[in-house]
Amino acid sequence: MSKAEKPDKEYLVVEYTATNDAYMHYDNFSWQVGAVLIAGAFIFWGFLIDKNIEPVSFVAGSILVAGLMSFWMMYSNHNRQIYLCKLHRLHEIERILGFQQHRRWTVEGNNNQPLYRTFGLQGHTLDFLIYVVSSLGAPIISVVKSKEFDLWLWLPILLMIIVVLLWTSRNVHNLKAHLKRCIREEDTELTSGVGSNE
Repeated sequence: MSKAEKPDKEYLVVEYTATNDAYMHYDNFSWQVGAVLIAGAFIFWGFLIDKNIEPVSFVAGSILVAGLMSFWMMYSNHNRQIYLCKLHRLHEIERILGFQQHRRWTVEGNNNQPLYRTFGLQGHTLDFLIYVVSSLGAPIISVVKSKEFDLWLWLPILLMIIVVLLWTSRNVHNLKAHLKRCIREEDTELTSGVGSNE
């Protein structure tokens, strides 16, 4: 089916339902995976507070926790990119069918202000805060227990800078730029298509 052909309304409703289910799945799944890792980090902190642990084991455990949480952050970012694409498709279908469920969160058609909005921290910001707290918890416990700031404590911080600033931020920026290009191309095609049909 070419872009110029309009798909059947019934087909679009089925696609809309499936896309919305996939969007919700990817939005929730990162937290389902992350909950296990976050719980593990808290258990690890409990051992660190309760026991006297060799410095080498402390360092290895801290880097392992920061590493696992970094992988979770990258996985969460990957899922976010997928559900942003799903939202993009939901907006397309809603424009065709005249639906508004997800479009009311966008700026289109309402004086450049979304009709719906949330107040406070966004979900991906909470992901980031949990990532920072769980990755830095062990080094902070080490400083409190030993009253010293060892050089190795910079390793989790360096890992976080690489993952958050250089990896996830760049990926989401690239995806949003890509989706804007797609929207501009679709708008141009729709405008030229309307002119040719009249």
